[in-house]
Order: sequence, then C-alpha cells, then structure tokens
Amino acid sequence: MRRTVTWILYIMMGVQILFGCAYFAGNLGAEQQFYENAVPFLPMWAVSLIQLSFAAAATWYVLGKVGFQKNKYLRAYVCAFLLTVPFLLQMHAARLIWSAAFSSFLWLFGLAFETMKNGLSRSRGAALFCAYILYGLVCPDGIWLGGILLLAAYFLRRKYGVGEGVKARQSSGTGSVRLVLAGVLAAGVIFAANQGLNNAFPQARIIYRENNPSMALLSRFVWPNFGKSYYFWTDEIKEVLSEETAVEISRRPELVAEEFYFPLEEAYGKRKAVNLCLEMGKNCLKYRTKEIASEMGRDFADYFLLPFTIERNLKGEGAALTAWNYGRMREHTPVLVKYYYRYGTFELSVLLLGSFLLWAFKGVDHMSQILKRRTAGQNYILFTLVLYTFWYTARSNFPIDYKMALPILFIWYLASVAGLVEEETK
Repeated sequence: MRRTVTWILYIMMGVQILFGCAYFAGNLGAEQQFYENAVPFLPMWAVSLIQLSFAAAATWYVLGKVGFQKNKYLRAYVCAFLLTVPFLLQMHAARLIWSAAFSSFLWLFGLAFETMKNGLSRSRGAALFCAYILYGLVCPDGIWLGGILLLAAYFLRRKYGVGEGVKARQSSGTGSVRLVLAGVLAAGVIFAANQGLNNAFPQARIIYRENNPSMALLSRFVWPNFGKSYYFWTDEIKEVLSEETAVEISRRPELVAEEFYFPLEEAYGKRKAVNLCLEMGKNCLKYRTKEIASEMGRDFADYFLLPFTIERNLKGEGAALTAWNYGRMREHTPVLVKYYYRYGTFELSVLLLGSFLLWAFKGVDHMSQILKRRTAGQNYILFTLVLYTFWYTARSNFPIDYKMALPILFIWYLASVAGLVEEETK
C-alpha cells in the first residue's frame, strides 16, 4: 500500500511537470500584460530563462535544507514539481519583480532554517546578512517579510538550542543575540537603501513606495470606505481629495496611492501625511470595529488557505485578483492554461492526503521518532506560514493577489510532498 501511494504521488507530480514544461515552452518569449511590468531591457525569453534558473537554484538549495539532501534524483524531481506549480511558474515567465523576490525569499528561508537548527557561524551569519539585504531590496515587503523569517529563527533557536546537550543550550543565547544584531543591522541598511532608491527612481519604484505603514493603514482600515465616509474627513483631507475621487478610489484600490496618498504627502509633507492617515485609520477602526474585525478574520482564513482560496476564486467565489492573473496567463495558450490551472488546485488535496498516509504507514512508534527529529524544522515552517499570513492580513484589505503571496503557496506545495522525505533513507 505504501508503494502504491508513493507511485501515485510520483505520477501526479509528473503530470504537473509535463503541464509546466508545455506551458513554459509554448509561452517562452510571450509577454503577460500586467500594469506593473518592469521596464524592458532584455527580450522576454531571456528574462524567463534567467528567472527560472535563479528559482531552480534557490529551490534546490532549500530542498537540501529541509530534508531532501541524500537522494539527488528525488530532490531534482521535487524541485521540478515545485518549479512547475502554475502560480509560481507564471511569475517566472513574466516581466515582474515577484519571481526575483520569491527566489530571494527561498535563499533567506533556507539560511534562516539552517541557522535555527545549527547555530550562527561566521560564514553563515555573513550569508544571512547578505541574503536579507537582497530580499529587502528586491521585494517591496522584503524588510518586513525577511524580518519575520529571522524572528521565527530567533524564537525557535532559543527553544531548541544548537544540536543537543548542555553545551548547545549554553551557546544558544549567544547565537540568538548575534542573530538579532545581524538582523537589526541588515534592516537598517535595507531601509536606508530603499529610501534612496525610491527618491531617485520614484516611478520605477512606485510599488516599493506604496508599501509603507501609512499605505497599510489606508488599505487595511479605510478602503473601501473613502466615499462612504467622505463627509467625516477633515478639511485638510478634503483639500486633496474630492468626493468624486473618493468614490472612484472606493471602487479601484490601485488608486489609493496615486490619487490620494502621494498628493497628500506632496501637500503636507511625509510627517503630516502619516498623522492624517493615522487619524483616518483610527476613526474607521472606531466606528467600523465589527466590520473590520470580520474582514480581517475572513482575509486571514483566505491567505492561510491560499491555494484553496484560488480554487474558490476560479469558481467565482470571493473577492480576489485571481481572475485577472488567470486572464494574463491564458492569453497565448488558453486551453492548456485552463487545465494546467485547475490541475494545480485539484492535485494539492490528493498530494496532501498521500503524504499524510506515507507518514501514517510508518507506524506510531516510528512516527514519534521522526517527529522528535524534525520538530524544530516543522515548527519553523509552520511558524513562518502563520506569521506571513498575519502580515498579509494586516497590510491590506484589498482583493487578494496571489502574486504577492508566493511564499504561502510554496509552503503548501512543499508540505504536499513532505511524505517523500522518508524515501531518502531507502
């Protein structure tokens, strides 16, 4: 029975890999028309190949850290499977920042995972420092998301220590302090560099400019109530926001920055703009407490169960940008993408069940030993998933855009093949 389940997993993964290869070959060089497409300076086929190569190297690296290090053939197969998850491969074949941001996440994730388990050596600390800076510069939310990875490593390292024994527990505190210092220093470098880049290239870095605490307040607590609450806004706000614009912003979340926040900042300066945004967020939270709490609970569930949220979106349920992303992906090969997309959501539940059965077949005693060996790693992955879900929930009330939440998708698909880790020992 165990062998049968294993082969079912292999076959289902193989079907996705074939879908992915067909999609990538059929769309190599094809442009997906996203509004935030990066400025072109290389042909699309070269961008796709470069992005896929970086993602492949990063995925291979991470798999080696989470348990797929002995059997290279299995590791390569799982790597190919994770590269061809349709929502991830779409980004590798697009002229967007999200593929590079995702690859940077994988490098930092692998380093933080290893640091949590084995401690912070000098070379690992330097690599972690550089990876965090890279992630913070490439990803609009990287300074916060990278900090979450280090935060998870810090807390779990203090709990589990380094290796085993009294010496490990004694060395845990010193290593944790070094980890915090490295993280704080790297965050300072990222913040300063991003401020300089955003000021030097305001249009090219507009997505990065939009990711700030003031915009998070507006998008989480105020939108879509710009129009409904217009008469409650102060005169200072009405000076830069007409009622017609407020109504239009309530319909189109992408206008919050360009039509309101940036004009507000230009009119009153950054500090005054931040204070006005705080006042708006506080008032909305005060008078719409139940509504906002309900929305945040819904968003938390949708982000945490993101692959299944995408499946519901494909059936016309929920408020998300899934349909928009799907439309961009299917422009050149609509029939192929239709089945590729739907297979990617269908297979996940089956693979999760298969992995669970593979672990269950090991027996209670053997599973107990496995769990004891892998508790730190499993908790780190789960901790990261929960903290990332909290972050995405808190940062915006806008319709869910899976382009921005690729790490959550990766963790789910990684979990779906976790049962194959024990095949490493055969």
